[in-house]
Amino acid sequence: MLVDCCLLVIVVVAPFNSMYSPNNESFDAAAATYDNDFTLSEIGKKQRNRVFHWLKESKILNNSKRVFEINCGTGYDAEWFFNKEFEVIATDASSEMVKVAQSKRNPRINFYQRNFQDISIDENVGDADIVFSNFGGLNCLSEKELRTFFYDLALKQKVGNYLAMVIMPEYCLIEDFYFLFKGKFSKINRRSKKGYLEVDVNGEKVKTFYHSPSTVKQLLSNDYQVELIKPVAFFIPPSYLESFFKRRIGVLRFLNFLERIFGSFSFLAKSSDHYLIIAKRK
Repeated sequence: MLVDCCLLVIVVVAPFNSMYSPNNESFDAAAATYDNDFTLSEIGKKQRNRVFHWLKESKILNNSKRVFEINCGTGYDAEWFFNKEFEVIATDASSEMVKVAQSKRNPRINFYQRNFQDISIDENVGDADIVFSNFGGLNCLSEKELRTFFYDLALKQKVGNYLAMVIMPEYCLIEDFYFLFKGKFSKINRRSKKGYLEVDVNGEKVKTFYHSPSTVKQLLSNDYQVELIKPVAFFIPPSYLESFFKRRIGVLRFLNFLERIFGSFSFLAKSSDHYLIIAKRK
């Protein structure tokens, strides 16, 4: 599955914008209701708390002052960093997401629209101590595109700076348990199927690629040292199951309890809904 090393030269010299053209309109459609659908949902809050927990446990926040966020959505994470006295620049490919963030969040946070292919030419990346991307934004990229993205990003980041990403892996155990429970056998292990899945975002289909922690670690290996890999929601279910678990809030609380107790085991990252990977620029 991994790209052969001999292909690396071919991949990195290809212009990034010729490889990737995100469907920004899909996320434009989601912008108005995104906070209600995910950010403020019971599952969304619990998953985000796990991300914040591991960011604090990793210690990367201690000696950092500036954050550059990719896929900021409506800006909730950007404001969390800002409230911890970081200088924050937050970007999203969706102009509508950026408009919502600008209207909802602290006006001192610098929000602007930026596509994936333009990140590598953004001078603000080089000034940031941490480049951050939450909740699967980078799953819009194929493995080849992700390799090129890391290469371009490494050209901008300084030695000792951090890259912190929350990515969806190729397998999600609790998702498969749900499909088994509902008798949707054809959907079991759907993430691991070759290619991509078309995921529904407010009626729009978005191409979504799933990347295992070992694959991402290998893609980073030339320019980064991986410092931490932790599961984000091994027990907590995916956010699209909010309506199912909202009627079973006691079960959701128990799953969140299990997450807090057992969610420190890094080997669970490959089977969770998301995982956090933190890498340091060599």
